[in-house]
Amino acid sequence: MQKSSDEDLLDKARSLSKIFLTRDKDFGTLTFLKEKISSGIIFLRCSPTNLDAVHQELNRLLLEHDEEELKGCFSVIEPNRYRLRRLVSG
Repeated sequence: MQKSSDEDLLDKARSLSKIFLTRDKDFGTLTFLKEKISSGIIFLRCSPTNLDAVHQELNRLLLEHDEEELKGCFSVIEPNRYRLRRLVSG
């Protein structure tokens, strides 16, 4: 699905009941401004210089929250912290 639109990617993840993992901040716009329904998104806010720290924080998120909880959230992962925002179910 390399050339698929962002909306098509979210639709595919939702149809498979999968959490969508991305480094593209456009998915926040789709989710909150355009109210695109998803089954959960994890956004990695990283650069080449902090990639390891972001991956460590992603690991912590996955250890502290189960899949069902994450499916209902837009999660933002940054070095040394993460945030969860509950999604509106559709």
